[in-house]
This record gives sequence, structure tokens and C-alpha cells, in this order.
Amino acid sequence: MKNYIISIVFIFISLITTPVIALTEDSNKAKPTDYSTEYTENSVAETNNFSEEGTQKSNTEITVFLSKQKKNLTVSEFEYVCGSVAAEMPLTYHEEALKAQAVACYTNGLRLKASGNKEKVNGADISNDTSVHQGYLTKEERKAKWGSDYEKYEAKLEKSVTEVLGQYLTYDGEYCLCAFSAICTGTTESAQNVWGSKVPYLVSVKSSGDTLSPAYSTTNTFTKSQFISIMKDLDVSISAKTNLKDVIGKEKLSKAGTVLKIEIANKELSGEQIRKAFSLKSAAFKIQATEKEVTFKVSGYGHGVGMSQYGADFMARQGSTYDEILMHYYKGTEIKK
Repeated sequence: MKNYIISIVFIFISLITTPVIALTEDSNKAKPTDYSTEYTENSVAETNNFSEEGTQKSNTEITVFLSKQKKNLTVSEFEYVCGSVAAEMPLTYHEEALKAQAVACYTNGLRLKASGNKEKVNGADISNDTSVHQGYLTKEERKAKWGSDYEKYEAKLEKSVTEVLGQYLTYDGEYCLCAFSAICTGTTESAQNVWGSKVPYLVSVKSSGDTLSPAYSTTNTFTKSQFISIMKDLDVSISAKTNLKDVIGKEKLSKAGTVLKIEIANKELSGEQIRKAFSLKSAAFKIQATEKEVTFKVSGYGHGVGMSQYGADFMARQGSTYDEILMHYYKGTEIKK
């Protein structure tokens, strides 16, 4: 248990440094993001003192810090889960995928509420800033986003949330960190590979449907001067006279295809450092260099840890239920109510 808590502490701190990125969706869709959160060691300790008998879920309201408006909004748990699912997953996705997302968002909400770490979010339980916690859209924002489709999507959303409200994930008696991202490489990543610490339920699993996503592969090309300038920000010096093919060295990949380490101009960097510096959609990339430019061929969208949202939709369309989806992506967890 001690090692598990230490791992969670490390990952909570690490998550805030992970870029939060969104798919480019049309106006009727959500913009799925990497789930990212900020914690201190004390707040994690408070969360990990939670037991099923000590849950705060009897309080059926959640206070959300609206980061753009700089104010708090207190809503029912039902409205909060509706708003967070609407912010995090396209409503075009299958109902069973939406239910899985609802359970994940509710779990994260309960965990953050139980942590009592309110000072960094204006005294609220949770922030709607996806670089801090997870997204949330008010009804007014949902109406603006969905336009003429509002009634159809809102009805689908409310039905999905109603069917699972009150269900949350635990591991060893603690609320789970329900990490999720938009699209994985066809295999999800482990927390250990991405954040450096092992979490028993955030391990690598197959998610083959992701490779069918139209947004699965992206390409980013940089001129020689652009590449040299960005690498300088990473404290890597490359001469303008250098053939770029000569500066790309060895790389170490995870089984999911994430670049764990790569040598550039004899300096070892992490794939996450490269992803962040070049604004890539994921750290699963291949580099092709010529004398005049560098091209990144990228697979997936996000850190790839936990539930793949596209993979969840694919599983649902193949007949999987929300609980089967959750058990697939969060190994060894239990659904409680």
C-alpha cells in the first residue's frame, strides 16, 4: 500500500506537467482531452485515507471553479457529471461509451472532493480548467456548442448519466485516478512508462479500434531553422551547417510505441519533452530528417494512459457494455455505488 500511495503522489504531481490537448471536432462535439490534475502530497494523502465508509458522496452537490469567469458554481452531482461528460467526450459516441465516461468523471469528481485540497481552486471542489482537473460545460455552454442539436444531445446525455449516476471506481478501497485520453496507438500506455511510477490499474492493454480513427495519424513538418530554434529551447545546440539527418540518434520505445527516450545532437530527451516542445498530439512518433527539414509522423492523440475514448466508443459499437469497457481499461478495479 505504501508504494502504491507514493506512486499516486508522484503521478498527481506529474500530470500537471502533461500538455492537455483536444481533438478538433465540429461544433456539435466535445473536445476530448487528456485528463490532467494538480495535487500536493498532503492532498493525495487525504484522498488515500478515503474508505468506502468515509466517502463524502452523501453530499450531492459539487462546487466547480469556472476558470474563465473566475467564480464558483455549485451544482448537483447529476448536473456536474452531465457537464463534464459533455466537455470530455463527443455526444456522437455510443451510449455505453458515454456511460463509461460518466463513471470516470464522477470518480474523479468524488476523489477531488474528498481530497479537501480547495485552496488552489478558489475554495471549490474541482476546476473546469482541463490543465488542472477535468472539463465542465454549463447548460448554457452546451446549448451554444450544440446549437440546433441541443435537445437531441442533451436527452442522450441525461439518459446515459442517469443510468450510471452514483457508480464510481475503486482500487484497494480508494477512489481511482481515472486517466483517459482521446486516441491511443492501438495499445494504451502504462502510468509507469508515462509518469515514471507504477499504478496497478493503469497498465498497458490492447485497444485496436483506435487505429481506425480518422484522427489516428498526424504529420508535423518543421524547417531546419524552426527545428534548430525549438531544440535550442530544450538546451540542445545544433549548427545551421549541420545535416539534420546526422543529429537524430537512437530511440527507446515502449510496446505501445511511445518514445521513452531519444538522442538528438548527442543529448538524451524524453518523448514527452519532444511532444511538448513541438506541440505534437502524442509522444508516439517517428522522425524523418532531411538536410532541410524534420517531419514527425505521430500516432494517437494524448498520453494514452487509462481509457481510450475512441477505443471505448469502438468497444461499445462492438457490443461491450460500459462496465466491460471500464474493466478493460482500468484493470483490477471495482465499480461501487
